[in-house]
Amino acid sequence: MTTHSVQPTTPTRPLRRDLRTALAPGLLIIIAAAVQGDGAIITAAYRSASPISEEQLSYPWDGATAITTSLIWAASQVLIVVGLVAFARSGAAPTTAGRVGGRLAVAGALLYVVAHGLSLVAFDAALDDPISVAVLSCFGVGTMLTAVGLIMAGAAALRAGVWSRWRRYTPLVLGVWMVVMMPLQFTPALPLAVGLYALAFLALGLALIVEDLEPERKEAPR
Repeated sequence: MTTHSVQPTTPTRPLRRDLRTALAPGLLIIIAAAVQGDGAIITAAYRSASPISEEQLSYPWDGATAITTSLIWAASQVLIVVGLVAFARSGAAPTTAGRVGGRLAVAGALLYVVAHGLSLVAFDAALDDPISVAVLSCFGVGTMLTAVGLIMAGAAALRAGVWSRWRRYTPLVLGVWMVVMMPLQFTPALPLAVGLYALAFLALGLALIVEDLEPERKEAPR
């Protein structure tokens, strides 16, 4: 009598679905970083050729172009919110300060979405109009919350060592750079500053992806 051993089958379809779900936040951050980096550099390059006043909220864009760019910025910022939520829940910064920092970063990113949404109806407003002040205030407070939150969470992630190698530095580097670039937005160094900002966000997205893949590599048969 011949017996045959039955090898257990691996549920590959659910595994692929779970893997895609895990990798999605990092990929969304990378897409958003590419959009924002390219868009900011194009905007900075167009400033000298813009026909509208620098005292208009949407400068250097106007009309339908201003609305389109605001929609693109808002959409990319929503992707960043999703990615930051994933980072806050990743366990990379397991301390109380780290968790609070993650929530602050998400709150700041949400304020960016609000600011871009308001700019859709206020693109032609003067900078001293109340709605423009509200938009700029959302951007300012959002930047501070995100920067402070990422510094808190980044410092906690660096100490905890849950993420390894270069990945553990990415949230802290991003938070510090957001603070550094605040005054640079009023100087000719803006394109370079935004380019480095986009690269820092791209690195955070890549870190999320690599950390999600790490367990798969450890469990894979040799």
